[in-house]
Amino acid sequence: MLEGQMHEMQDLPARVTRLESQIVRLRQEIRDEFSATRSGLLGEIAGAVTTLAKAIADTNTQMRTLHEDTLSRIATVGEGRQPRKRRS
Repeated sequence: MLEGQMHEMQDLPARVTRLESQIVRLRQEIRDEFSATRSGLLGEIAGAVTTLAKAIADTNTQMRTLHEDTLSRIATVGEGRQPRKRRS
C-alpha cells in the first residue's frame, strides 16, 4: 500500500509542473482578453464622445441662428414694421 502511494507521489512534481504551465497560459489568455475588451470599450467611448460633441455643436449653431433671428424680429418690430414670416 505504501509502495503504491510512493509511486503516485513520484508523478506529483510533473503534474504540478503541468498545472503551473496551464495557469500561466490561462493568465496570459485572460490578460489578452481584458486588453482587447478595454481597447474595444475605449473605441466605443471615443465614438460616443465624438457623436455627442457634434450634436452639441449642431445644437449651438441652431440656437445661435434662432437667437439672431429673434434679435432681427425684435429690431423689425421696434421699427414699426411687421416681421416677415420665416420659412421652415
